Amino acid sequence: MKTKFIHLLTACIALTLISCGDGKKKKTDSTTNKVEFNKIHVADYEISIPKDMQKTTALNRDASLQYQNIHKEMYTIVIDEPKKEFVAALNKLDYGDKFSIALYRDIQLKRLAERMEITHQSNPSSISINGLHAEAAEIDAKVDNIPEELSYFLTFIDGKSKIYMIMSWTLKSKKQEHKKTFETIAESFNIKD
Repeated sequence: MKTKFIHLLTACIALTLISCGDGKKKKTDSTTNKVEFNKIHVADYEISIPKDMQKTTALNRDASLQYQNIHKEMYTIVIDEPKKEFVAALNKLDYGDKFSIALYRDIQLKRLAERMEITHQSNPSSISINGLHAEAAEIDAKVDNIPEELSYFLTFIDGKSKIYMIMSWTLKSKKQEHKKTFETIAESFNIKD
């Protein structure tokens, strides 16, 4: 009787260990699956956002789009402004009226540096997104009241009558995990006809 009990107990333990191993494998496999996106339509543009990010209004009062996934520490906003108003502001600040998306990028990065301690900034790159001239940059920064550094993925887009800034961010420890998703978000931006 004791021998049967020992064999039964051993079999149960072995089955438990095997099922735990399979569970770990499934968990790993599910994290490597492709991210699914929804196309979001805003007044004059559209952009693809991961399906597991939720709409919010708590990130930035000036943003025309705000999405987050607090469990994955993923956040994305889009700020847009009329190009004419930006050029008028440039004139008042003695920049002249020669608008460029690179100048817009530089001014926005300076504004960010006033609100956070930037610890790393990539060299900006000129890119094209759906036929629109754009600039991209990444920064890591320390932000008040957040114990871990944050990583920001910034894309500045020159639209027909507006200029846009797509800002996606996460914890620095999750930067590589979310980088491709944030790049896909920015690359999906398109102005509605």
